Amino acid sequence: MSDSHTIVGSNSLNVRVVLLIRDPRGSMQSRKHRVWCPGRPDCDEPSTVCSDMQLDYEAAIELSKRFPKRFRVVRYEDLSLNPYKMTKEILQFYGLPYHPEVKMFLDTHTKQDVGGVSSTYRDSKSAPFHWTKDLTFEEVKIIQDSCVAAMRSWGYRNATSERELYDNFNPLLPYSVS
Repeated sequence: MSDSHTIVGSNSLNVRVVLLIRDPRGSMQSRKHRVWCPGRPDCDEPSTVCSDMQLDYEAAIELSKRFPKRFRVVRYEDLSLNPYKMTKEILQFYGLPYHPEVKMFLDTHTKQDVGGVSSTYRDSKSAPFHWTKDLTFEEVKIIQDSCVAAMRSWGYRNATSERELYDNFNPLLPYSVS
């Protein structure tokens, strides 16, 4: 965290950082499809991933307090559910305009799935919750049991049954780093 403080706090660098965080169940599901992930504890072991997420949360609290104009957090799910609003906020945070071409990009890239796992064309409202259909309840439970603190900190709700998971489960709860 001291490196983060040094970089974000440097007036000469004038760095602004957005930490993008994602539900660990979604991250774990997505990583299953990447050749670089299996066998790497920092990538495919829920306890390691969630320990890192909790450390990120603690760092985010400190960085948000010390550098509110230079550091912010965005949950992947919030960005996906509200791509126009969140994109405007992120661009504003960086002091950049919301150009009409940005809107055009969002219009063409956030409404339908086209291509494979690395495509930039996604139905942004369903993409963050794909894990609820792709993971078994047993896999979800293993991740949740390893991620109690991180999920609570970042505002992610546990699925308590298979029925709940597969019935339009909404995992989002409020959270705050300020």
